[in-house]
Amino acid sequence: MFSDYSNLTNLDNMRIQFTLRATSSSHKYKSISRLAVLCLLGILQCSVAWGAKEKTNVLFILTDDQAYDTVHAHGNNRIATPNIDSLAKQGMSFTHVFNQGSWSGAVCSPSRRMINTGRHLYQTGRGPEKLDSKTVANIKLMGETFKENGYQTFMTGKWHMSEQDWERSFDQGKSIFMHGMAHLHKGGQFNTEFVDYTPSSSAKEKFPAFKASKHSSEVIADAAVDFLTSEKSKPFMMYVGFLAPHDPRQAPQAYMGKYPGDSIELPKSFAPSHPFNQGDYYIRDEILENNPRTPYVIQKAIGEYYAMIEHTDAQIGRIIEALKASGELDNTLIVFTSDHGLAVGRHGLLGKQNQYDHSVRAPFIMQGPNVPKGKSVPGMFYLNSVFPTVVDMVGIEIPESVQAPSVRPLVKGDKDKVFDSIYGSYRHFQRMLRTDDYKLIYYPMLKKTQLFNVAEDPDELINLANLPEQQSRIENMMAKLEDWKKVVNDPLDNDNVIESYKTLSTGVNDSNKRPKAWPALP
Repeated sequence: MFSDYSNLTNLDNMRIQFTLRATSSSHKYKSISRLAVLCLLGILQCSVAWGAKEKTNVLFILTDDQAYDTVHAHGNNRIATPNIDSLAKQGMSFTHVFNQGSWSGAVCSPSRRMINTGRHLYQTGRGPEKLDSKTVANIKLMGETFKENGYQTFMTGKWHMSEQDWERSFDQGKSIFMHGMAHLHKGGQFNTEFVDYTPSSSAKEKFPAFKASKHSSEVIADAAVDFLTSEKSKPFMMYVGFLAPHDPRQAPQAYMGKYPGDSIELPKSFAPSHPFNQGDYYIRDEILENNPRTPYVIQKAIGEYYAMIEHTDAQIGRIIEALKASGELDNTLIVFTSDHGLAVGRHGLLGKQNQYDHSVRAPFIMQGPNVPKGKSVPGMFYLNSVFPTVVDMVGIEIPESVQAPSVRPLVKGDKDKVFDSIYGSYRHFQRMLRTDDYKLIYYPMLKKTQLFNVAEDPDELINLANLPEQQSRIENMMAKLEDWKKVVNDPLDNDNVIESYKTLSTGVNDSNKRPKAWPALP
């Protein structure tokens, strides 16, 4: 029967067959009815599969400690980042995107909590803040939201959050790094300990550990490429978290050799030491090199930093090529950013525990369906907008627990920035307010203020805070800073610093001790 009726091509033939069917035996009628039902089910299945296929995939790439100005396309002619440059050319760049701050010396961890919850610094639910249990229970995670909306979620690389949060977020994972950084005594970047994810009732069996035998960035890219070349029945959301360019600063010699220290130009804001103890001046990041720093020490450190970034860029290129080979490039939203920046010798600092632009500002590039090509706008938003933006761009409803805004209106061209001012925070030591033109940094423990005209002095070299004509500006900016503190639930009271900040579980203890060889700072 199937062969008799499978090639009907016009209405007349269909009428003939229906007439024949009406006069045929009941057995034949039932057979055709079953055939019709099966055909209908097949059509429905195809429709469902097509609908799933049409959903936009997401590839989220997050580097570690990569400052905004370490991308060739952003004006740094000393570094080669061809693959990140290509993302910028084929997509949209946002030039002023900031990490909101940290309640910990390990700035990477709070940044990731904000990215994955879409919430403000003191309201992420797993930090030191004391939120009620109902609020914490209702906080959605980015990967979890994609899972709940029919996506296959995959993660590789640095997570730096809990295993429980990882399992809420991802179906699959390979070469996952749960910790904060690679350590030289544990293998450094070339023998990093990763874990794979295997569903199991035993916590130890769920995340079996293994030592990689190649650079961490290559291991992570391998895992991402393997996922992209595998069979997938659903749209996917990929989270790729590189450990680089966080120290230890190691890259293959082919890359290290491109950036010898004596070929590196010192940054304009280079200084042997910071002029005062900005808080946590003796933290791990700051004692990686002796203080005062010599020019060559910083040139060498920058060269190593650049080598790691170019090597990571090459791994990003491998991932993009695999995405292209899979046929899914045109149907994938790609977001590239970093958790924050890094000083590397600027202002006499090495780490990110400060409020200068080199440490709080990150690159942010988006490429994919409905994203303009080659466009650049200020942005003026925080990294916690990653979550609401990616779900909004692919048509998923933003969860109620998310506090940060989607930047989709910027992508559509409705405006070019989200906020008129940006807030920043580092423990109880620093608070910051930045506008398009000016930046104020306040040090509550020291009662000290810095004011920079960032429009004319982007390297933040000239402190205007003591000029009489700037006092009204400082007062206005301090008032805006207090407004922001209310928005983000910042507990710090400038007049009662220690007691007010003790409301956080991190407390105010400074465990960093000055090395004997270092000079004491005011």
